[in-house]
Amino acid sequence: MDLIAIAVPFFIGLILLEFIYGLLRGRNTYRLNDTINSLSMGTLSSLSGLVVVGFSALIYEFIVARFQLSQLPADSTLVWVATFVFYDLAYYWKHRLGHEVALFWGSHVSHHQSEDYNLGTALRQTSIDFHGFAFLIPFFIVGVPGEVLVATVSLNLIYQFWVHTQHVPKLGFIEWFMVTPSNHRVHHARNDQYVDKNYGGVFILWDRLFGTFQDELEDEPAVYGLRKPLNSWNPLWANIHVYWRLAVDFITMQGFANKLRLLIKPPGWLPAEQSSSCKAAPRIDLAAKYNPPLHRLTAAYLFGQFVVTVLLSLSLASLAQEASTLQLWCAAGYIALSLFVHGYLLERRGSGSAIEMTRLIVAIGLSSLLPLAPFLANLLLGASAASLLLLSASLLLKRNLLNLPTAGVSSESSANSANSESAESAESAATGPAAQ
Repeated sequence: MDLIAIAVPFFIGLILLEFIYGLLRGRNTYRLNDTINSLSMGTLSSLSGLVVVGFSALIYEFIVARFQLSQLPADSTLVWVATFVFYDLAYYWKHRLGHEVALFWGSHVSHHQSEDYNLGTALRQTSIDFHGFAFLIPFFIVGVPGEVLVATVSLNLIYQFWVHTQHVPKLGFIEWFMVTPSNHRVHHARNDQYVDKNYGGVFILWDRLFGTFQDELEDEPAVYGLRKPLNSWNPLWANIHVYWRLAVDFITMQGFANKLRLLIKPPGWLPAEQSSSCKAAPRIDLAAKYNPPLHRLTAAYLFGQFVVTVLLSLSLASLAQEASTLQLWCAAGYIALSLFVHGYLLERRGSGSAIEMTRLIVAIGLSSLLPLAPFLANLLLGASAASLLLLSASLLLKRNLLNLPTAGVSSESSANSANSESAESAESAATGPAAQ
């Protein structure tokens, strides 16, 4: 009943259609680097989801067995409808707390890091949702069958996919009770009046009821991303950067009570006597985007490598049926390594040759060690070997494919490298759940 796995190929197809539609209409909302980063986050989230789902299942079985709870009928329409509605209410509060409590914001922040807004952004999910299962416990207690709850959660997330687009205008009376692209654009915007608004997953009624609704204004176009930009394509850092800075402030903070407040107060809170670990800086330009220029040949190479990584990640479900635990962890580790390297190269941090060639050598070894389907094993082996030869040749010719000069290469904001430095030191009090 986990419909997300079934929906993923349709998600990818719709992303491609939106990209083509944007090109035809002269309103492309995609950038290669940002899209790769969003899909990398989604891939990492799916890897961690294997652990989270298993943990939630253990809790479910414990509660049902320990308290001998009776189960509601899984074939009842009323049970399905009630579960769908009340889960969306639970999601509203989980989502809202994910913005208003620093400890939970560290988990949710990854979904709001993209400075673009498109269907690819919908797949940008956290890998460290350590508290979400707590909002499912009431459903366990009242006896909602596990298959009903899993399907409901999946349907809720599938609905949220389509609202991540700039191509759908306001939808009239539907705006009053359903989450739509218009009112969800507000949620992802970092404009002052849009921050921390519109938390609903399917129904916007909860926001109207609890005072967190904000309409999309014609004279205030949404500017997407965080108030304190991530300025990185590293999917691992994207998951932990808030917790890193939170840990620094926690360690240096005086008083145990203040340490506890730091975790449960809104993001950016500090006692009056303490300065943030993030040095103060002038307010950043909210309209600027992080976009290090990349040569087209380098971009094409990285896109090809990313496609191979995604195909391998999509094979994990079938691989789990034949591979040993060690083989499965090796595959997952390689995928995480690949996503990190892709992001590293997109940032143009050094030449990147050594780390990329090491990754390719590991891929060649895994192609024979993992029980992959013949097509995928041959693809991984062939693509990795060819790429290794290509990189070696480019280095011998002193034209490093991964670090080609970008003079004359168009870039949406080539000044972002400089802007990155000031943004990294932006005042932490202005960085809370600022992506909403």
